[in-house]
Amino acid sequence: MKPSRPWYTRPWLHITLIVVVASLFRLWHLQSLPPGLFGDEATDGLDALDVLAGRGAVFFPANFGREGLHMWIVAGAFRLLGVTPLALRLPSALAGIATALAAYWLGSELLAVYWANQGGQETRREAAPGPLRQLISLTPLLAALILATSFWHVHFSRFGIRGVFTPLCGALAFAAFWRAVRVSEANASEAPKAGARSAALRPFAWFVVSGLLLGLATHFYTASRFLPFFLAGFLGVEWLIAAVSRRGRQALLVRHFWGLVLLYAAAALVFAPLGLYFLQHPGSFTQRAGEVAAFGAANPWVRMGQAAVANVLQFFAPGRGDPEQFYNFPRRAVFDPLTAVLALAGLALLVWRWRRPAALFLLLWFPALLLPSFLATDRWPTLPRVLGVIPAVYFYPAIGLAALAGGVQALVWRRRRAGATPAAALAICAAALLVHGGLTYRDYFLRWGPSQATFDQFEGDMITAWRWLEDHPAGDHVYLSSDIYRHPTFMLLYERATVQTYFDHYDPGLSWYDARAVLPLPPPGDTATYVVGSSAPLPVQAAAGAPQRYLAPTGSVPAPDGSDAITLYRSKGEDPAAAFVPMAPVPFTGQLALTGAAVNPLPDGSHELVLLWQTAGPDPGGWRGYRLEVEGRAMFPFDAFRPPEWTPGGRFLTWHRIEGDLPTPATLRLRLWDPRDQQPVAVPGAPDGWHTVALP
Repeated sequence: MKPSRPWYTRPWLHITLIVVVASLFRLWHLQSLPPGLFGDEATDGLDALDVLAGRGAVFFPANFGREGLHMWIVAGAFRLLGVTPLALRLPSALAGIATALAAYWLGSELLAVYWANQGGQETRREAAPGPLRQLISLTPLLAALILATSFWHVHFSRFGIRGVFTPLCGALAFAAFWRAVRVSEANASEAPKAGARSAALRPFAWFVVSGLLLGLATHFYTASRFLPFFLAGFLGVEWLIAAVSRRGRQALLVRHFWGLVLLYAAAALVFAPLGLYFLQHPGSFTQRAGEVAAFGAANPWVRMGQAAVANVLQFFAPGRGDPEQFYNFPRRAVFDPLTAVLALAGLALLVWRWRRPAALFLLLWFPALLLPSFLATDRWPTLPRVLGVIPAVYFYPAIGLAALAGGVQALVWRRRRAGATPAAALAICAAALLVHGGLTYRDYFLRWGPSQATFDQFEGDMITAWRWLEDHPAGDHVYLSSDIYRHPTFMLLYERATVQTYFDHYDPGLSWYDARAVLPLPPPGDTATYVVGSSAPLPVQAAAGAPQRYLAPTGSVPAPDGSDAITLYRSKGEDPAAAFVPMAPVPFTGQLALTGAAVNPLPDGSHELVLLWQTAGPDPGGWRGYRLEVEGRAMFPFDAFRPPEWTPGGRFLTWHRIEGDLPTPATLRLRLWDPRDQQPVAVPGAPDGWHTVALP
């Protein structure tokens, strides 16, 4: 009879523990943390709406171009759950849970290959059948649990972007690869028996599965394209080591050549639709990389060296992590100090066993999938571009922890206190995991998630505006103030626009503006509701008290720090023309005329130029807005209330800071520049665009 396995080595227990822990960290308060919806998430959601509208594709060119499979998955979630942040993020959360399980499978396959007798060169410890070997067999579980409780992976599992699918596909593909290797070598070592033909075909099936998954990975994220090249590089290096050691025939590349041919053929087949798209649209293949590549900058090799150092240090050095609030708890290293020490110990052990294929595989995975962050040098360190090192990087602390616990177990074993051996070793593992997971819980759920900075970075004001308008349908026109025109977060959740209809979308009940520079007013006799987001608030003083004169506050919704996420106003209906000296309308375009102008002195000696404009109707082609030039003074942005938002008979106020003295009365020359052709806007009577305006 086979001896019973200790309870702590049973796979069903491991799988249950991994699922429970990974699910708790990824699904707990998923509907509210992160507290908003980041613009990149929203853009993927807009593309998913295109999929639901029958305009699906393998590649979506918006936002520098993105592979399309994630959008199809999100579209399915929208169909089931509705267009909500939860539906957008749930696929990523489920992928994160699956990645923890895939890491466990990969670790089990790597460990099985590692334990396999290769030429009778196992050490006494490796061959030991007792509790020590059983403890080392926990390495896949430790790696999966460290991954499941890692701040980095938890965050990207709760972030509705496509990058988190790269480690999932990579882990599954490489687990299938090592399963194929193990099954093939097991078949070769066994005597022929009944059913040998089906057994011989089994490893080829696993090679095909591995290739299908590698091809699938390329449909998610740009960095996934490095996975097949990493595998090829590993096979080449392993063959070279074997050849130098005069064991060339034992190299994986030689022993499994035809299986590898099938693997890459299957990967190419799955990649083919995307590859065909890139052949037809060659610019899309390098569009994103071209924006951030080092070779477009001065001293590219120096920049790549700096990026390499920074991106390695972000894993181990406290305070050297990704500084961006929307990707990380700023400057938090991937590993906490304890886990970093264990990871370095694990790396040292892998280097010690570098001739073993399993150890070499984990060693090479890290630098190979860090390569995208070395080549893209617009910023460093950066966590999204190194997602491909997951799950390999979490095996390093797992190996270090298993070695530490194994050393304690061996010491106790030598003193013949076998009864205490499992408890002591398991307690060490549990303590390290609790420290790692506890720090992640504190940093993510108690510090990063509820912070005002995270609320702001994840467009919390737009989420708040969406929810308020859903709960309080306006009976009149709504003016929404935002720092981004047609903010994708709001356009997804409230307007339900798609990327294809984004620029042409028109909502007769809603207009966009930026309250920091403009105040649109409804036509005379009409009322309006103003929803002012915290990203574009009303200035304290502007346009001679224009906000206070024309708007009445009606309420607000608080942000996490107690400030206003959105502030609500109603128009008073006061005629703005009464604040200006009457003047004949001055036409600047066919849809825009100036009907009032004034200058107000400011305490610092500068002046505020206040202008009252009247609109004849929208200009859909003026999506980018105009620029306003004051002769001899300055060029001002004129896009706080853009031409597509103009209405017949509508009016709006703008205010502009003028440096220096102005005589009273004064005369200014103004003109608009059209960014579409970089030319002044000419109208009859002003062929050069200049208009003379007398100021009281």
